[in-house]
Amino acid sequence: MTTHLYCILPGENRNALPTDLSGVDGARVRTLPVNGIVAWVSDVEREMPISIEGVRAHDGVVEAALDTGSTPVPARYGQRFPSDDACRDALATRAETLEALVGTVQGFVEMTLILTPSTRRMLRDLQPVLPELVEGDMLGPGKAYLHVLRARQAATGTVRRALDALAKRLIEATRSLVRETRTHDQSPRMLLQTLSQLIARPRVEEYQRAVNTVESGREYRFLVIGPRAPYSFCSLGGSGGMHGMKLAD
Repeated sequence: MTTHLYCILPGENRNALPTDLSGVDGARVRTLPVNGIVAWVSDVEREMPISIEGVRAHDGVVEAALDTGSTPVPARYGQRFPSDDACRDALATRAETLEALVGTVQGFVEMTLILTPSTRRMLRDLQPVLPELVEGDMLGPGKAYLHVLRARQAATGTVRRALDALAKRLIEATRSLVRETRTHDQSPRMLLQTLSQLIARPRVEEYQRAVNTVESGREYRFLVIGPRAPYSFCSLGGSGGMHGMKLAD
């Protein structure tokens, strides 16, 4: 068995773990106090596969930590250590940095905005591509492929500019409520944008009202997710991204 790390909390939360909380593979979650912080961990099999169920179980434990009233620093899914002692040693090695990070996010939560074109818009922008697919044999495979690429790039370029404009309106509408914003890079093929914003926990309803004042139009839409643990704001030395703190190799 190995030790799976879910999150870390302020040391004073060492007794806040809910009774019988279970995590990945139904394992019981326990605490590991280390200096001024406390980690939530459980046992997992040494060869733990990545699965949707596992990720959901991991996030469920992190959300349970958020429900204690403190803000956890979530670990990236799959952070495993050979034993509790190895996990404790890794935490102790970076204790000063981790204590500062835990302190920085206290009282804050993450709100995520997902921006995407509507189905109507996506179908309309694909129209210039479809004739090229049908008539490709007339041009030869090489030229047909280039024509398809040009048409698709023209369509997606228009969509991306519109999503950029929508993102700017959302950022402006929430500016007074947001401590920090992260824009996540997407695959060139993904016609969407993701913004993560760190806000004070008591201002969640005010934030949602501000977001609702932004008109997206019929051709674009956005989805608000949160409040949740600050996965996007827990980088250690450049690692972390939008998936949580990375501590283990």
